[in-house]
Parts: sequence; structure tokens; C-alpha cells
Amino acid sequence: MESVTIPTRAYVNGSFLQKFTDKAVTLIGNVLKVSPDGKSLTMQTTDDQVVTVNFHEPIDSALDGWVEVHGLAKDKGTVAGESYYNLPSSITDDFDKPQFNEAVSLIFSLSNPLK
Repeated sequence: MESVTIPTRAYVNGSFLQKFTDKAVTLIGNVLKVSPDGKSLTMQTTDDQVVTVNFHEPIDSALDGWVEVHGLAKDKGTVAGESYYNLPSSITDDFDKPQFNEAVSLIFSLSNPLK
């Protein structure tokens, strides 16, 4: 049987992007605007940072509200987007941003016992 390596993707908020340059990340935020050509979006992350996500292909659906973006962190305010998911209001209506940010901070403050 051939082994398959699944890339790991870290959940981050805007403050942690710079620490993950050129690494796979998952970012959650609120869509502020989509560019006219549909190849980028500007979002406000859970810690109120403004991040631009650039895609290779135009976004093929109307995006508004909360989204989850998968991609590569490029710097403190930019992500090279690979995919995105519009999050339904049933999930986001009572989403606790401060608690999510605390969880992200806690995860990265602890050492990984599996390394």
C-alpha cells in the first residue's frame, strides 16, 4: 500500500500570519469586499486584522458574511488562497471570536508532544 502524506494546515488569526509565511493555514473571517475581477477578497479576521486573499481563479459564487479560507500565508496581511467555504449563519450567529482567538494563542504557546 502506498503511503499518502496529508499536509497539515494550522488554524490562525491575522496576528499569526507572519509567523506562518509560506506555510498552509486556515483563516476564518468576515468578507469585507470581493475584487471586481473576483480573484481576491478582503476579509476581517477574528482578531480584527484586515487580510487580502488572492486566488488563481475567480471566485465562482457570491461571498458575504463569514468564510473559512485555506491557503499559504504570504506575509502579515496576505494569503495565497487555495479554497474557501462560505460558513452558514447557523454556525456563525453565536461564534465567539475572543474564545477562538484565545484557543489559537493557546495552541501555539504549547509545545507539540508529537514532534
